[in-house]
Amino acid sequence: MIQGAKILAACTAAFMSLAQSAAADTNLTFHTAFGEAGLNEGARVWMDMVEERTEGRVTFNRLFGGPLGKFTGQPTGIKARSFDVGDTSSVYNPGLYPMSTVAILPFISDNMDAHAKAMHDMQTSEEFTAEFDRLNQKFLFNSSWIWIQTMSHEPLTTMADLADKKIRAHGGSAEALTAAGITSYAIPFGELPAAAEKKVVNVVTMGGPSGMVDFGFGDIFSHWNDNLIWNWFPMTMVMNKKAWDEIPAEDQAIIEEINAEMVQVVLDLVWAQENAAKEALINDYGTQVVHFEEMDQLAAFGAESWKLWIEDMDSKGIDGQGLIDTYKSLYEGHLASN
Repeated sequence: MIQGAKILAACTAAFMSLAQSAAADTNLTFHTAFGEAGLNEGARVWMDMVEERTEGRVTFNRLFGGPLGKFTGQPTGIKARSFDVGDTSSVYNPGLYPMSTVAILPFISDNMDAHAKAMHDMQTSEEFTAEFDRLNQKFLFNSSWIWIQTMSHEPLTTMADLADKKIRAHGGSAEALTAAGITSYAIPFGELPAAAEKKVVNVVTMGGPSGMVDFGFGDIFSHWNDNLIWNWFPMTMVMNKKAWDEIPAEDQAIIEEINAEMVQVVLDLVWAQENAAKEALINDYGTQVVHFEEMDQLAAFGAESWKLWIEDMDSKGIDGQGLIDTYKSLYEGHLASN
C-alpha cells in the first residue's frame, strides 16, 4: 500500500508538472489580410525568431489571406481579440493612428533607413504608447516599409503629365496631388488590377517595386518611375494588450529584444526585396524605367500639404508641428550615424 501510494504521488506530481508546463506555454493567433508576400516577410521572420528564442514556449497559429477580415478591420480585430497579433497601417486607418501618420507625410524623408529608425524611436515613446493603449494594443515594430511609387500606361516625366491622367492614389501621394490641384481616386487595392486593366485609371501609386511584382502589376503597366518615392508605407505589427500581458515576463523580455532587432532586420529584408524586384520588373516584365524630371516641384506641393495635416492634428488636440519637429530631429540624428 505504501509503495502504491508513493507511485500515485509521483504520478500526480508528474501530471501537475506537465499541466503547469503546458499552462506556461503561449500560442498566439497571427492574422493578415494578405497572402504570403514581401510585405509580411518581416512578420514571418519575427514569428520564427520568437518561436526559436523562446524554445517553443511562444508559438503562432498563422492565418494568411484574410480569413478573419479585411486589412481595414485589423485594428478592431486585434482590439476585440478576434486574433492576438497582426499587421496594421496608419495609411488605411489614419483616424485610429493619427500621430503615426507623421510617417506618411509626402516627401518627409528620402532615406528609408533613417526614417525607419526615427519612427521606431517615436512609436516606442510614452506619447505614442498612449495612442496604441486606446486601441488595447501593444506596438511591437514596423514589419515593412513599402516604397510608394508610380506605374503608368504611358511615361510620366513632368507635372503636366500627371495633371493629364486619371490617377489612383492614397495617403501621402493623394495629399501631395491635391495640393498640386490634381484629382486622384481612392480605389481599394483589391479592385485596382481590374480598374487598371480596363484603364479606369491609367496611373497608380502603390507599393513598389516588390508589390508591383508580387501582385502582378508588371503585367498591367509598362512604365515605372524609379526615382519617385512619395513616402514609406508602414506595415505595423501590434498585439492585443491582454494577450501580451498573458505572456510570461521571461518571454516578454526575449520578444522585446527581438522587436528592437527587427528595425534593422526589416530594413535588410526590404532592401533585398526591392533590389530583386527591380531586376524582375526590368528583365522579366520588360518594364520601362522613367525618370520623373520635376521632383522639386512635386516635393514642394508635398510640403504644402503638411499644413493641412498640422491643422487636422491640432483639431484633434495633437501638436502636429511638434511631431514633425521631433521626427526631423530623430531623423537627422540617424541620418548622421548611418
